[in-house]
Amino acid sequence: MHILRRMGCNLLGGVRLAFGVPTDLSYFSSAPADLVVIAWLDLLFNAATCFLLVGRRGLFAFSSVPSFLFHLPLLLFFAFWAARTTSRSSVLTAIPVALVALSIPVEGFHAAVEWMSQLPRFRSLEDYLDSPHYYRFFWWWCGAAALFFLRLRSLSELRRLAVLLLFLVLVVPPLWYYPRPDLWVSASEGSESGELSLTEDVLAAQDRLLDEELDALVPAPRGTPALYFVGFAGDASQDVFLKEILATDRLFDQRFGTEGRSIVLVNNPQTAASLPFATGVNLERTLGRIGRVMDRDNDVLFLYLTSHGTRDHLLTVNNRPLELNDLSPERLRRALKKSGIRWKVVVVSACFSGGFVEPLKDDDSVIITAADATHESFGCGYGEDFTWFGKAYVDESLRKTFSFTKAFEDARGTIHQWEEEQGETPSNPQMWVGKEIAPKLEALEKSLKTSPPATR
Repeated sequence: MHILRRMGCNLLGGVRLAFGVPTDLSYFSSAPADLVVIAWLDLLFNAATCFLLVGRRGLFAFSSVPSFLFHLPLLLFFAFWAARTTSRSSVLTAIPVALVALSIPVEGFHAAVEWMSQLPRFRSLEDYLDSPHYYRFFWWWCGAAALFFLRLRSLSELRRLAVLLLFLVLVVPPLWYYPRPDLWVSASEGSESGELSLTEDVLAAQDRLLDEELDALVPAPRGTPALYFVGFAGDASQDVFLKEILATDRLFDQRFGTEGRSIVLVNNPQTAASLPFATGVNLERTLGRIGRVMDRDNDVLFLYLTSHGTRDHLLTVNNRPLELNDLSPERLRRALKKSGIRWKVVVVSACFSGGFVEPLKDDDSVIITAADATHESFGCGYGEDFTWFGKAYVDESLRKTFSFTKAFEDARGTIHQWEEEQGETPSNPQMWVGKEIAPKLEALEKSLKTSPPATR
């Protein structure tokens, strides 16, 4: 059979699998050359669809090729054990051919949704390109593959179940944790505002910006509880973190009286020459300075961190081309302890941010997170002004109350309602309240109610 005809049969088989049409292994042409051809076609299809979506100004991500091809040895490893389990050597190449062929129509459908989302009429589809919606395409691929294995007429029922079990153990977890990247990407590495340019002006500004901010901190009057604000926007790739932290800073200056006692650290090309970078070192310096300036017996720190979060509970700190270390709960805990700051409210707005609660909690702290340790939070899309948590907690709840804990309870209900309406998996925002800090926050709340910032 001619190679092009065999390729056409394999592609048609992939489409059949994607839409749940019963298809057996014999439907696929599975010579080693067929696996090479379908793998190359898969690579070219990804590059071509991404090129159409990104445009000529993008570039081919050569560094992503090894990660993109990670699934091939994984599928061959799975097929090797499936062949041994079933005593059928033919599955060694037939299974990888079928699964790669299946990935092409699934990826094509994802690309079509992404293209449609760029049209004003279908802008709402953007939500289906973010996590966890993105993973629905992955689960589509997994579900179609599982159905394929369960329907294999050439194998006994026991052997079909054995192949399915191998697939669920050997293939699904690695591909879940290491999704393959796109091969044609924006020249700005996907950054919404472009990539940071380390010009002479930027370097000179960063050399002095944080020093000027720290020197300008004004101690609050002694005897009355006062608030200090630190904002940290860790990821430069999307403007939502910059917008959220600046809006939160403005709200705290105007409503909570932190003007002269607030510092924001931001990673974003727009503010590279006007605001200090959000790095672990800069955060440590900021907390140390505030710990020396504030009245540690009466004043309270409100620390708001917003960024992407990882499954291993790291807050993303990204500002390409700089190479920065992500922020871990342990490093934040050490920085807070070293600063000597006693009373504090720490808010972490990120996916999987519940992993910060256990390392940070103590009797003198409130720890608030946008999600629990195993779930994602939502709203960090292009063009957004707030994440969902930031919108609910900062832009809505904190405008109505001076209580940080009551605002959280109100925001949690709002977020749950939004998640139900959008069909999202609950993010489960978390809050820890230390047993000693409640009276201090009550005193601060009373002070803000009786003496608003505008009259102080």
